[in-house]
Amino acid sequence: MKLAIAGKGGAGKTTIAGTLARQLARDGYEVLALDNDLNPNLSLTVGIPAASLDDVSTLSPDVVHIVDGRYELTQTLDEIREAHAMTAPDGVTLLVAAEPKTANTGCLGHMHMAMRNVVAAAPDGPDYICILDTEASTEHLKVGTAQHVDALFAVVEPYFKSLESGRRILALARDLGIDRTALLANKVRDGEIEKVQRFAEQHGLELAGAVPYDECFFHAERAAAAPIDFAPDSEAVVAIGDLARSLLRG
Repeated sequence: MKLAIAGKGGAGKTTIAGTLARQLARDGYEVLALDNDLNPNLSLTVGIPAASLDDVSTLSPDVVHIVDGRYELTQTLDEIREAHAMTAPDGVTLLVAAEPKTANTGCLGHMHMAMRNVVAAAPDGPDYICILDTEASTEHLKVGTAQHVDALFAVVEPYFKSLESGRRILALARDLGIDRTALLANKVRDGEIEKVQRFAEQHGLELAGAVPYDECFFHAERAAAAPIDFAPDSEAVVAIGDLARSLLRG
């Protein structure tokens, strides 16, 4: 299965994407985690040590080229993994699109195309999961980075601007032809899930699940640790584990 996790900046999409990847790997799936945010942070969330972050490899620009007006990979997925992937705890394979090191050097749109083609090349088998962590904007939908995923989930917080951002994301995802689109509520306190449910019902959107507000995420970030390693029994991490299994059933 191929999943995309999208959302407004700060909603928690990378935390959820990385924790989903680790949990699904623990459940026995082969997991390919793709960081398509050009300000990448998925590596820490899947458990790459903070001391190693400067050594995280990114895709080289020459992994994609234009043939007859279309972007195509110049290497097989296995070759790309061999050259550019890192292995995170629980056997998660991590690929990072890019991390700009110099300002005013031009657009990196071709790296979106590289990731789109990596998603397309990922296996479709029942024991294989590809998780695409998108950038915190709608640009990736405009250029179709997530075109080949089976489902896209917009991570939202239980307040209007975040919910409205999620609605816009899902509208674009449907326009892209993605089969399943849904909201994922995050940082939900007592009584707030009803707000998200009402919003979803008013706009004809699916609500795929909710993750409770949990200070463990802040403490994990301060400790430069993956939440699933820092607080594996915390309420939110357990909820994401339950969510991982329900998303696959859905």
